[in-house]
Amino acid sequence: MKTLVSLAAVALLVCGCATQRQVAGLKGHGSREVFRAPFEQVWRAAVDAAQIGDLEILNADRNAGYIAAKRGIRMETFGENVGIWVSRLSPTETEVNVVSRQAGPPKFYFKNWEHEILHAITANLTREAVGSSGATGIPSGTITGTESREQMLQDTEQQVKELRRQEELKHDALLQESNEPRRIQIQQQMDEIRADLNRLQNRLSDLQREQNTLK
Repeated sequence: MKTLVSLAAVALLVCGCATQRQVAGLKGHGSREVFRAPFEQVWRAAVDAAQIGDLEILNADRNAGYIAAKRGIRMETFGENVGIWVSRLSPTETEVNVVSRQAGPPKFYFKNWEHEILHAITANLTREAVGSSGATGIPSGTITGTESREQMLQDTEQQVKELRRQEELKHDALLQESNEPRRIQIQQQMDEIRADLNRLQNRLSDLQREQNTLK
């Protein structure tokens, strides 16, 4: 009997299972990224990212900079427990750590949410930046010098690329989702991404036109 218990404990350890309480103590044992944005902005983006797919937030403590999320039991999996730490590095830089662990022994499928959540945070920050800059044209402020214009052009191209990637992810999620309320939610998110993408593409066209005029 003791042997069986020991084997079960080893199996749980090997498969990387962890409870919510255990995940809360695993900061630094997952994926990490530093964003060039203030804490408040990254915190909002992280809260939204913690609700992608079938994830749901269990607790979001802004003062502690910690978000606990999980996906419940499905036919193919016991679900996952996720911890997200948002840490202020400076007024303009914020670090995010994400840990994703199985909630039970493996069944047919194991999903690691770490990179997907970090990508979602990037997309959320991109959409917020686009929304605050207006529908078309260059954001408020004067751009001086060729290097500044080229940098803005490169940044905008990168934002367009990221939004297109997010649109593809949502499209794939929609094809796999069978729950009708969730499908409606994903479709709404896709519509928002496409609207932001349209605005950003208009902005990119304006920047490219100005760049060609200066040549």
